[in-house]
Amino acid sequence: MAAEVCEALGVATEPRIVTPGRRPVMEMAGVPHELIRWTARRSDEIAACLAELEHEYVTAVDDDGELKFLPVVSERARAKMNQIAARKTRPPKQKTQPLAQLRVWWKVSAILTSKVAADFIPSLLEYARAAAAAIRVRIAVVVDVASAAVDVTATVFVMNEGGRFHRRHLLAEARRHLALVLRGRRRDPGLDEEIVAAAISTHCLDISEPTTTIGLLADYRLYTARWDLADLPARPRPPTPVPDLDRQPRPIPASRLRSGRRDRMRGSGRSPASRSSTTAPSSPVRWSARSCAPPRPPPCGTGRTTSSPTSRRRCPSSCSRPSWPTPSTTTRSRRPGAQRRST
Repeated sequence: MAAEVCEALGVATEPRIVTPGRRPVMEMAGVPHELIRWTARRSDEIAACLAELEHEYVTAVDDDGELKFLPVVSERARAKMNQIAARKTRPPKQKTQPLAQLRVWWKVSAILTSKVAADFIPSLLEYARAAAAAIRVRIAVVVDVASAAVDVTATVFVMNEGGRFHRRHLLAEARRHLALVLRGRRRDPGLDEEIVAAAISTHCLDISEPTTTIGLLADYRLYTARWDLADLPARPRPPTPVPDLDRQPRPIPASRLRSGRRDRMRGSGRSPASRSSTTAPSSPVRWSARSCAPPRPPPCGTGRTTSSPTSRRRCPSSCSRPSWPTPSTTTRSRRPGAQRRST
């Protein structure tokens, strides 16, 4: 739309930084900033509401007094809050009016409230055309597809979370790049698509793993930059913050610890004495025919011992270690003088 207006009126665009740290906005050259702010009353209302929403976002805490969200608002969260602010500040619909009546009202309102000189507004188009002529002389329109592909890929890689993006992100950034270079001139048909194709084929890596048929389409492919980031200098780490003692988790009272221990022991059906009795006995065990079999020695080469008296590990057939006596070969005397018999 800006290119069509510039071609019809003979004006040009220029970049202007509206929000520090964000992309510049292309606006009409020669138009005073005060007049632009006069037409941006709706944007001011949205920006004021957005600032309140961002403050609530970074200061929201849960029941324990901890922050619910990150202390920095991400691009995705800011986009959602911008939609919320636009809905909250949306004025009611007005009735349609004739264009001639609207132009008279706009001119009078701009003279009275925009803080621009009254003689400047009637000759606004002449001032805009003079600024456009100066831009045309100073800046030559040269679109280098290879350079534009590098610029577009680098910008999309940095602006998107995790360095992953789709083809639509490249296309939108290519059109922004052309608007910045052409300064209001109409671009050649298909030039933005050519920049995107060069960026994907040269500087992008396809990392998508489609699971459906629609995921195979070009618009749904997921890309990242092909450049090796290992050679880039590492960013200095921020200083380690001093822990705030007031925000440390509160210690659990000893009464709760004791009650929790009793609940666990009651659920398992064992007392502390019974739990401590599961350890190995310190006195030697007398094995008899009616008792369990004694533990067998571990297999050769393992070097492990068994903790249960009922374990029955066997040595391999090639082991030369003497066999351990089993209950079937043990004998005992039932009473003095009685004849021994095998059990």
